[in-house]
Amino acid sequence: MELRGAVAVVTGASSGIGWATASAMAREGATVVAAARREDRLRELVEGITARGGTASAERCDVTDRSQVSSLASRVMAAHGRCDVLVNNAGVPGGGSFPDMSWEQVERVVNVNYVGVLACTKAFLPLMLSAGRGHVVNVASLAGRFAVPGSSVYSSTKHAVVAFSEALNYEVSQRGVLVTAVNPGLVATESFPHRDAIEKGRRVMKPERVADLIVQVVKRGKAPEVSIPRALAAMQIVRLTDRAVDRPPAVPFRSAEGCTGNGPPHESRRIELKEPPRSTNFQVVPGAARGARSGIESGRCIEGEGCSIRSHERQGRPPGLTDPDGSTNRGRRIIPNRTRALSQIARWSRHEPQHAPRWV
Repeated sequence: MELRGAVAVVTGASSGIGWATASAMAREGATVVAAARREDRLRELVEGITARGGTASAERCDVTDRSQVSSLASRVMAAHGRCDVLVNNAGVPGGGSFPDMSWEQVERVVNVNYVGVLACTKAFLPLMLSAGRGHVVNVASLAGRFAVPGSSVYSSTKHAVVAFSEALNYEVSQRGVLVTAVNPGLVATESFPHRDAIEKGRRVMKPERVADLIVQVVKRGKAPEVSIPRALAAMQIVRLTDRAVDRPPAVPFRSAEGCTGNGPPHESRRIELKEPPRSTNFQVVPGAARGARSGIESGRCIEGEGCSIRSHERQGRPPGLTDPDGSTNRGRRIIPNRTRALSQIARWSRHEPQHAPRWV
């Protein structure tokens, strides 16, 4: 999309990536509508943009307030008649162990980081669909691609944003609107200073680098996902292949309850297999285990004639399974085999440019 003359709405524009993105789009000739809660910061941003010859306006908006979001969309439509680009950037940190977080903190993170994205997209998407063109850019995170210990709530919201972006892109791309999740790594901002990472010499980006990427995403029509930096983004493949290999269990297994079969009673126990399975119809993925390979040779449920793996899957319960040594273990979590786990990578390799994530 050509940004010169386009109308771009940027949420969370009072600092960090939002501030840098609004400035970058104004340099490209876009008319920027900067939205955030802090009006004083927005005025400072707009003054800087206009001083450099750009066009921008400030709109106070709390993305967790649906009435304010709806009002913002109405004001943009009244002033400009359209919205060509929406950058959903508003977000708050949500670090901390889940058991230690209050429910108010959990709601705050979810409402800003995820529900706010839904609310803004719902308000502005009709304007784009009616025009037959537009681009929604959702600033997610590499935490939306990797489960980050100590940030379970924050990470889950970013995973949700990535999934929403990809699914919505498939729904509306044929109608002229693209949706992209931009997944940055560590970025030094007001809300996320990352001082500890900087002190340890880790790679921490400046907001301007992410802003430049967002501009390129819109100009080149990249969708549904872009991650930065490339080196960290590529580790997604490692995570997938790591989960596709059986691991020795870290805790005793428990029996699946309510089985319809008549299998013999047994005790929970540990098992470690030195040799990989010769045939892996299903693979065992223990919760916290990492290390040498282990596995199962058969996908046959040992709990009785009346049971099957499919029936257990439909009920959301794992079946008892047969190990290569003939022993049994029940209650283990299973996933499809390595081929299915790696199918995500195969999906990315489709010859459909707008559906393939770009590592930039």
